[in-house]
Amino acid sequence: MIPTSKAPIRYIPEIFDQADTSAPVFLIRPGDPIERAQLEAELAGECRAGLVFDAELQRAFTEGVTVLMSGDDGLEELLALAAAEAGLGDGEKLPATDRQILARARDVLEEHWPEYGLLVAQQKRRRQMLPLFAFRRFVVGWDNIDEALPFAAGLDRLVTLDATGSIPDGLRTLAGFHAYKILRAGTQLKNSAPPSKSGGTQETSISASPSRKGGVSRTRKGRTSGRKIPG
Repeated sequence: MIPTSKAPIRYIPEIFDQADTSAPVFLIRPGDPIERAQLEAELAGECRAGLVFDAELQRAFTEGVTVLMSGDDGLEELLALAAAEAGLGDGEKLPATDRQILARARDVLEEHWPEYGLLVAQQKRRRQMLPLFAFRRFVVGWDNIDEALPFAAGLDRLVTLDATGSIPDGLRTLAGFHAYKILRAGTQLKNSAPPSKSGGTQETSISASPSRKGGVSRTRKGRTSGRKIPG
């Protein structure tokens, strides 16, 4: 169920102590089904960053390795590894050696199998654009961010580009992903770290979480606002 209440949800990024009164705070407005469809349409159309389903990626992977490794004794083993990975539960991982084999295979496919490469490129665009678009649409205020401009929305009711750009990239990404998580889950979620397992349907996975040592500054209170695939 997608939330219909417009009361903003208070969100402190997970990298901060939730009891710290000087930690940055974002106010996120829950969206509705129409807004969710509008956001997806913007991403798919304007940015060519529509949702890539795991099944699409798995199918392209299977087709690609089957053609590129035709006649290779390692084909069946590689397909079995990919199927085993797809069946893992949350938090589960294949052994490191098996993950390296799959990673090498995916690198080759991304370069030499256009259908797979296009899907991966679409995923990458989505990971970059989704939190930005969600931030501008659903964040309605912030506090305790030294370098941030005051909150401001334009005639389109989106956060202005100037105000958006004044938020440190890492914080903006976390807030944007959280806004989208609320939109999909339909509940006022507790703060929780994004899942580490990557996949086509997991929207909150990011390549690196920001830290105070990696570009998120300390905040203060009161500021409103051969194509053979290795096997």
